[in-house]
Amino acid sequence: MRRLGGAWVAGGVPVNTVLLGARTIVRGLVALVMLPLLLDRLGAVPTGLFIFATTLTGYFTAVEYGVGTSVTKYVAEHRATGDHEQLGSILRASLLLLLGLGAIVAAVVAALALLGGEALFSDPAVSSQAVPTLLVAAAVAFLYWPSRIGPASLRGLERYDICALIEIACALLTLALIFLASGVTHSVAILTALFGSVFLLEGVSAGVLAWPHLYLRRGVGHWRGSHLRPAMGFSAGLFLIGLSDTFIYESDRIVVTAFVGAAALVVYEVALRPQTGVRLIAGLVGSALVSPASRLVAQDRKRRLRELVLVGSLYAVVLTIPFVVLIFVLAQPIVEAWVGESYGRYAGYVRIFISYWLLGVNAGVLTSAIVGVGRIRVFVWLTVGGAIFTLGLSIALTAAWGTVGVIWGTVIPNVLGFPIWMHFALRHVGIPASRYTREVVAPGYLPIAAWTIPVVVLALALHPTGLLGLGAFCTAALAALWLALLPMLRTRWRRMLLDDRVPATVVA
Repeated sequence: MRRLGGAWVAGGVPVNTVLLGARTIVRGLVALVMLPLLLDRLGAVPTGLFIFATTLTGYFTAVEYGVGTSVTKYVAEHRATGDHEQLGSILRASLLLLLGLGAIVAAVVAALALLGGEALFSDPAVSSQAVPTLLVAAAVAFLYWPSRIGPASLRGLERYDICALIEIACALLTLALIFLASGVTHSVAILTALFGSVFLLEGVSAGVLAWPHLYLRRGVGHWRGSHLRPAMGFSAGLFLIGLSDTFIYESDRIVVTAFVGAAALVVYEVALRPQTGVRLIAGLVGSALVSPASRLVAQDRKRRLRELVLVGSLYAVVLTIPFVVLIFVLAQPIVEAWVGESYGRYAGYVRIFISYWLLGVNAGVLTSAIVGVGRIRVFVWLTVGGAIFTLGLSIALTAAWGTVGVIWGTVIPNVLGFPIWMHFALRHVGIPASRYTREVVAPGYLPIAAWTIPVVVLALALHPTGLLGLGAFCTAALAALWLALLPMLRTRWRRMLLDDRVPATVVA
């Protein structure tokens, strides 16, 4: 069976992208619903502890980008070249690495629990729960890491669609369990254990589905050897990038807790979660292209890869920037409808956090292409240097300004470093800046800039409030823009689809 160009077949780019979009919507809604639910049932300080612990337990998406994306790349690459022995070696070595990482992360979290848990969460409402909750987080982290090889392998098979369905089911299961459990108990440790267990279920389910299609057989591949060094070096580079990215947000939470207090974590999350939602949307198109990009490089089809980058980047801009505009314009009524009127005064924090994505959206598809090309050394240095700069600036600004300081400390380094990152990214992929401007920036940003003017005018005139009013306003605004751009997007979309040179991969 072969994949037909433009066909909406299982595992194809269109189906993968649509289902990843559905996954993003469901996860975003679950995150939005869960915060006010916990605030209502537990209170601000216990919710802050839960956020801290579950971040340590399950929100390792950025760090998973390191080893997990490496597995995805090499599964796609070695399947394209038919090198099953090398594929088996990569998977074995990656499993050992993930087990080691799980042990290290668990040890660090356990040490944090025993040495600093009560100091970080000294409020009487949670002081007795801090240590057991963080120890639960450590136990889950130990198992979480090796479970990530399942989703990474499934993505390498280009079955992002199946991954998305698993993640949708697990997100809904998480919300249901937390809803039911928080009505019975206020134990943050129990809620953290439930949250983490669903992440483990997600990884195991993906692994079970991927296993029959990885050609893992006894004696095929090795647990160690010099032939693994290039792949492990690449994995280490991606791991450092992911670790630095995660460190930025994890250090933010620690800085806020240390300088302002546990209750301030809720304010930080109110600002962060809309930004996280925009971040997921910005990475949506690129997230479906890691394995296709790796396969195209393995097949020496770099011209096709450049076309994919340009078309995918245009779609990412058109998909993401309107959400940034709407959240920026409607930040206060959105926050008030979401978590209550008392938090409306923090709308400015939301605006600061999401402003970076006016530029940052351009990085999503390019990142997938860079992974496919495999030349990441300069990006490791840029990301690690940015993380160090962010930590220093965040500490200084939080000490001076409180919670908003840590937000500025995250946004400023990202904005300053973005032009440098784009320069190297375009050069590595082989796309001139002038062509990127002509095929992505101009057709993407200019129509949105024109659309923004009536959106601002209508928002000031109509003052939409409440979930229904805001939903209706945003839906109408987005529909007007996307319908106007549909003819152009339809033409460009056809260039984004993979042709029929590569056999389709089917997972039962």
